[in-house]
Amino acid sequence: MERAWEKHTLGWQLQGEKVARRVQQQVIAYRQFLANRGVNTNVEFHQLPVTDKQSYALAYPYEELLGGDREKILAIFRSSGSSGNPFFWPVLKPSSRFLPLATRLFLEQSFAIHQRKTMVIVGLGLGSWLPGEHFSWGVKNVAMQVSYPFWVFTPGTNFQEIIEMVQRLDNLVEQMIILITPAAISHLHLTAQELGKTLPVAKLKYVLLGEPFPESIRSYWQTEAGIPPETTFMLSMYGSADTGGLGVESLGSVAVRQILEQHPALAKELGITPPIPLFFHSIAFDAFLEIVDGSLCITRWQGIPLVRYMVYDKVAFYRWKKLKQAILTSKHLPPGDNPWVDVLAKSANWLPNIIAVTGRSDSCLILDGTNITEYMLDEAIRCPELQTLLTGIYRAKIIYAETRQHLALELETQVGVTINSPMSELIYHQLVQFLGRTQPVFLAKWKNDYSHWDADPDKRVLKLHFSPWPSLSQTTEYSIKQRGILRE
Repeated sequence: MERAWEKHTLGWQLQGEKVARRVQQQVIAYRQFLANRGVNTNVEFHQLPVTDKQSYALAYPYEELLGGDREKILAIFRSSGSSGNPFFWPVLKPSSRFLPLATRLFLEQSFAIHQRKTMVIVGLGLGSWLPGEHFSWGVKNVAMQVSYPFWVFTPGTNFQEIIEMVQRLDNLVEQMIILITPAAISHLHLTAQELGKTLPVAKLKYVLLGEPFPESIRSYWQTEAGIPPETTFMLSMYGSADTGGLGVESLGSVAVRQILEQHPALAKELGITPPIPLFFHSIAFDAFLEIVDGSLCITRWQGIPLVRYMVYDKVAFYRWKKLKQAILTSKHLPPGDNPWVDVLAKSANWLPNIIAVTGRSDSCLILDGTNITEYMLDEAIRCPELQTLLTGIYRAKIIYAETRQHLALELETQVGVTINSPMSELIYHQLVQFLGRTQPVFLAKWKNDYSHWDADPDKRVLKLHFSPWPSLSQTTEYSIKQRGILRE
């Protein structure tokens, strides 16, 4: 039974149907895709087969994938290749025309750039990757349009340049907004520490792109900076090279995640199980979004038009106003002072509905028949209890010792941390418990079976190997995204 705050789709199905008809008329590859599956073009929208990168985008000649308005292409961007299959996605001029305005409104409403002297630093991969290059273009257009002080610096992933510029402009601006991937934040701060540089943490704000992250990362850095909840500190955006931008966080949606992290019984009441997802307000007003087998499915007209295209992210949809009301009136929300509750209560009811994103649904290891997803590993390895020991960057794979499977984890340690036997024991048991929190099947197997081998480190289900910083983090300087699960 659907709860009042839950939705199965976002956007208008009629819009999706219109796109599907247009694609059938103009796109050779899609007509061939349907013909290869014996599907009549007159079937109902929900009867159209789903597409994805492997079965559609990579399966047909590139020119046959393009829509009829290819003369309106503005630029072509390369996907990160983190799925194992990089691809080139064209972006149309009409869909990009309002990007500078949308960027300006987001930054003004979220970070009050019209009231504070601001420098934006694009610390994302540049070149052919859409988020880095497109945002660089967008914020420079904002700088051209506004009369107030607003400066842009685009060093990409050159962290030493970021650190140098932050120090040089410390006395000239009131805030610095860094566009960066979540995995790179720790590396940026540790690089500054290694260089003997002090960053003005109270002035630094962040816009995160490229990958999901556990809420403990935001909480940790916000506490370090001494910034109260009612001040916007770190927001993330959701989208992909395949689909373009899909969602943005607000201070209110951050408050939802913080509250649900604090009160597991409240999350359970709402039907939300750990790990708690990121809550993005949908900005894909020209798209029709569905959930198919738990993953995001999108229909949207773009350079390569998409019809029921699978983006393998585990998602849920919520009515923003109803979700907000359900949290604020829940019997599981304890009375008393909680600044995040105040933030949520003051947030606008008119904000767009929510795409709740947990993480990649296709990035997974199978340990003795149990699915261990990347977002489960992220939640466990980046838990607050281990943040003083580990940077949160890791590599994971399944290995065999004789006939038994083990989950091998290479974990990067913080600067100056040497892992001794007691620390290794602590880390092992913390990982077991936090991994078991998000994957109860694993915890049950550990209690009934794996724990019998814990006395012998060589036979433990988790094989831990520790590497000092920056042995893993340095890849953030040249890799667009960080993937913890190693693909063979």
